[in-house]
Amino acid sequence: MARSGTLRPRKTHRSPVRVSSTASSRLMLIADYPKRMRQRMRWWKVLGLAGLAGVAASGVVIARAERRRRAYTPEEIRARLRDRHAEANSVAPADEAG
Repeated sequence: MARSGTLRPRKTHRSPVRVSSTASSRLMLIADYPKRMRQRMRWWKVLGLAGLAGVAASGVVIARAERRRRAYTPEEIRARLRDRHAEANSVAPADEAG
């Protein structure tokens, strides 16, 4: 569709309402929420912080286990594996007979 530069659009009405890019022109403060909503939000915050603390604690446990595992020398690891293997071989035949 060809348009001429001299023609103006037919609808030239401008609204007296100010247009904003946000959904609401008024910021809603936490104090504006009803008490029940504030309590619900507080619980979500507590649950979120508890989850964050759980993730951090599990990371600490994993890091400790990793440090303990890496503290062994190769000779110690071989000795422990041999001990486990010998123990497994001595227990296995008794399990099969029963």
